[in-house]
This record gives sequence, structure tokens and C-alpha cells, in this order.
Amino acid sequence: MFERFSRAYPGDLHGNSPVDAEALASFSREALGVQTPAELLLFWRNVGSGYFGDRILYFFGDGAQAMPRDSYQQWNTKNFWRDVYPPPDQGGPVFFAETCFGDQLGFRWEQSSLVFVLFSVDTFEAFRVAENGNELFDVLLASQDSLIDDGRYRATRERLGFLRDGMHYAPLLSPLVGGSGAADNMCLETANVHFRTAIATYQAIHLP
Repeated sequence: MFERFSRAYPGDLHGNSPVDAEALASFSREALGVQTPAELLLFWRNVGSGYFGDRILYFFGDGAQAMPRDSYQQWNTKNFWRDVYPPPDQGGPVFFAETCFGDQLGFRWEQSSLVFVLFSVDTFEAFRVAENGNELFDVLLASQDSLIDDGRYRATRERLGFLRDGMHYAPLLSPLVGGSGAADNMCLETANVHFRTAIATYQAIHLP
């Protein structure tokens, strides 16, 4: 079922790792209070984690070995999520992958219905992108430009170079205060700094 995904997003030669799918499913169930979509379990078992498609996408791993980014468990328990979403067992998302720009790909449950979502911390916009795993992997992730603008990616990569381990392409000036998504407004930033800065900017604008 992951043929189209693998053609669109070949694995990174030095940045992939196997995943203990059952351990991650157990964490989702016991720590986050939600079930893991069956297709995501199959992806972990058959494909694994790490960078894919010239580092356009990163799938979080299980933390069993050193990886460039936080593990699935670490990332989904960051304290800044409480400022953005309710916990997963109350309808909030669980994030399992991200783009090179830090946009978060996740799933959430609307009662018994599964929804896959994409969240952009730079604009605080969220989108429903698929309603089942087949739609996610066979349609949405069958093309590299389904999650990012290819021209923007290429211009940013030309300006800043190949994405370094553990980093995001992040805006120098937030779009929330007039910054653009153009390559000349992008820098390399750690995921932690990127998210905390973006969330603090949103709060400064929108909270009393």
C-alpha cells in the first residue's frame, strides 16, 4: 500500500530507522488515550521513521536509537501543545510526521471517526487532509507537492542549503505579523525554538 508514497518520498540514505510499532501504539493508547490508525501502524512496521523525499518529510521514531528529531513520544508530550490544542483524548491531534517547514501531520478522533490533519504553526491554520489511511498514503502522499509548494521549497533549499539534521526552515519574520513565505524570509531553526517562538507570537497578538 506504500508504493506510491515510496515513489514520491524515497527514504533518506542516512536518516531512516525501523520502528517498534507496537510500543508506539501502546504509548498512544496509555499515555495519550487514543487508538492508533491501522494504516499508520502498517507504515511504521513496513517503512519506519526518519527523513523522506529529499527531507521534505520526517516521520517521528520511537526513541530506541539516536535520531535527528524528537521521538514520537517526546514530541507529543511537549508542554507547548497545551497552549494550542486540547489533549488527544479530548479531541486534540497526535502528530506523527512533519514537513521541512515544520507543518505537522497528525491524526485525531472525532468520536469514533478518524481524521488526518495538517497544522501550520507559522499561520495557526489547520486543515483536514484525509479521512482514512488509504486516502492519506495513496492520494495525499503520492505527490511531493501535496503538502508543500514545490517552488517555495526549491527556492528555500537553494538559499539555505540541504535541510540539516533536526532543523526546520522557519520564517525570520512571522506571517502573523506580516512576514512572507518567500525564501528570503526563511532561516534554519531548531524545531523547539521555531515552535516556541511561533506560539509566543500568536499569544502576544491574540491573548489579552
